[in-house]
Amino acid sequence: MIIHLPTGKIFNNRKEAKIYFSTSYYYKMEREKRDLLFTNDIQSATNEYEDKSKAITRQNKYN
Repeated sequence: MIIHLPTGKIFNNRKEAKIYFSTSYYYKMEREKRDLLFTNDIQSATNEYEDKSKAITRQNKYN
């Protein structure tokens, strides 16, 4: 979940936020690390979220 702090608007995912703000403005806010609060395991675009349990399963699958 992403919360835009000045307005209090809540987005379920990055796609919704990018549509609302426009992609370029959203990335600008994300780069400057301002006005956005990330919750529930969602991180910035430069640091993509990967579920650790899936990563462990993938490692075990290839061994």
